[in-house]
Amino acid sequence: MNIEKYTQKSTEAIRDARALAVENGNQTLEQVHLLSALISDSDGLIPGLLKSMNANVSGMVSDLSAAISALPKVSGAGDKMYMSGELDAAINEAEKKAAEMKDEFVSVEHLMMGLISKPDRKLRDIFSRCNVNYQAFLTALKSVRGNRSVNSENPEATYDVLKKYGQNLVELAKSQKLDPVIGRDEEIRNVIRILSRKTKNNPCLIGEHIKREYLAVLQVFRDLPSVSSRAMSRKT
Repeated sequence: MNIEKYTQKSTEAIRDARALAVENGNQTLEQVHLLSALISDSDGLIPGLLKSMNANVSGMVSDLSAAISALPKVSGAGDKMYMSGELDAAINEAEKKAAEMKDEFVSVEHLMMGLISKPDRKLRDIFSRCNVNYQAFLTALKSVRGNRSVNSENPEATYDVLKKYGQNLVELAKSQKLDPVIGRDEEIRNVIRILSRKTKNNPCLIGEHIKREYLAVLQVFRDLPSVSSRAMSRKT
């Protein structure tokens, strides 16, 4: 394993897996340690992918905790740590997956793919109970990664940027989490008129009050057809 060819997040996952083994007095670094490290990063890529494929993440956390607690414990486990043959096989598989995908670095998704492809008995049972399979993981990964390659040490920061740094205004409007804007009927009609044009010329909506009225349009989303018809009745 050439750690220099691993991304920052995958390096952190392996380091955290080792720390978890030491914390629990486990002399052998196993697959359950690595998987636990991968899903412990709540804002990381792997938990998000698992949720999008409807995996039972909370059940997985519980099962992993129980599996780690059941491992043999020794004093001074951190003095000499061994890697299990099953974990070594999974990491080798992760490196193969990275090469097949033409990626320059081994990222967290490759580690997860290695674990799913080469699970030991404990992980095989956990994956089965928690609805995790290779094809579903690939589908979820493609939805956020697209056709991009891993050619830097921090590629995870570029995945699903809109979801990570933006806001889904439509969902906020539907859940009634946007503040109402009163007395801006004309601005709202103008925004709807622009967005309803059959000929698209990429108009820019500029100004703080325009942004607020656009939020108001989203907030009254259910009444949009009637408002839109009134707006379109005026001359564009």
